[in-house]
Amino acid sequence: MSMEKYSKSYDVVVIGCGPGGAAAGKFAAENGARTLILEKKREVGLPVYDSTAVIYGLYELEEFAGFKFNRNKVNEYHVNGNCFISPDGSYGGYQKWSDGYGIRRPEFEKAMAVAARNAGAHILMDAKFLSIERDKAGQISGVIFKKGGITYSVDCKIVIAGDGVYARAVKQTNHEVFESEIAVSLGYDMVNVKKTKPMEGEFYELYLIPELPGYFCWTSPKGDNRYGVAVMCNPKRIQKGYTLRTVHDRFVKHLEELGRYDFSDAAVVSMMSGTSLSVKEATDDLTDDAFLLVGDAAWRPMMGSGWGTPGMPTAVRSGRFAGEVAAQALKDGDLSKEYLHKNLKAKYDATYNDPIADRKAINEARQWYFKLMNATPEMQNKCIAAIGDAYSSLHLYLRGALPMADCVDKISAWWAKNE
Repeated sequence: MSMEKYSKSYDVVVIGCGPGGAAAGKFAAENGARTLILEKKREVGLPVYDSTAVIYGLYELEEFAGFKFNRNKVNEYHVNGNCFISPDGSYGGYQKWSDGYGIRRPEFEKAMAVAARNAGAHILMDAKFLSIERDKAGQISGVIFKKGGITYSVDCKIVIAGDGVYARAVKQTNHEVFESEIAVSLGYDMVNVKKTKPMEGEFYELYLIPELPGYFCWTSPKGDNRYGVAVMCNPKRIQKGYTLRTVHDRFVKHLEELGRYDFSDAAVVSMMSGTSLSVKEATDDLTDDAFLLVGDAAWRPMMGSGWGTPGMPTAVRSGRFAGEVAAQALKDGDLSKEYLHKNLKAKYDATYNDPIADRKAINEARQWYFKLMNATPEMQNKCIAAIGDAYSSLHLYLRGALPMADCVDKISAWWAKNE
């Protein structure tokens, strides 16, 4: 393979200009590191891989991004809270959100990329990462990428991988690849939808459907008579003869059978599909020598939890931490895994939103969640009617948006009495 030497060298090369990569590049450059961001796509933010995604607090994104977004451009719709809807169509309580928004993903990612460039990071679009280069001692010395049909080698001292769920870069390090499963999603943006059973507000609704056990099915309000309608599952769960589209069709039919929505005159204005990783056990090991992981490439690190927060808040937070740690490591002259891990963990620990809950408690909370998801329809109806508010709180806790409070105690006590 013929290869050209890139005209500049850098301290840090970031792979991917999504929310995690852009944040990493911004904060590495802001803290004095010469930084290059490689992005394989030709336009930041497109195509959209989310499916009617909702952000549980835009203030958190702004806090960790380090600047205020133009909310008129970035925000698409406000959501008052979330609740579970049982198989019989009832609900037993909801959790309010103070700053819940669905956002326009392309505009948000472009804002992050602009902020990274304004901080001093260089960005190369249509630049596909190929491999990590190492010196004779086995230490990272650069990155090989392809742009415009030409293969380049660029020198660097640290690599930050923000290359999404497929995380090709990590496979070229000594980092352990943790056991995970792919989750696929499909969402429709539908207009002229009639909601026939109004609630106290516009809520993000999570549905438990007998024919789709273990699936995540939800609706999210997007404005007058406009809703996001989406499903997510492990591909292994899809029944024989089904596709993700037929699963989605079955969800729409379920909503009509419950009498909650009327889709007879509705139209689909966009369709979004996505892929994410579900990690069986969370990790706080996000480093190797001269190497850091962020965002989905880091399997959505949870600051101590075992699930994964919404992708973008997690990506921005983990990206910022990685960029800051990388810049400080260069100043201190220590690029070892031990140094990077210690300093990265300190940042996570300092911002973890529920320091009382240990890993064991969090894993227990997950089990109570899946207990509801896999219960019989009769038990789901009974449970949601009694403690739906606790499960709404648990959902947000596991998504990184709320402290655990007493929701797990309430849930475990109910199951003890009713099983």
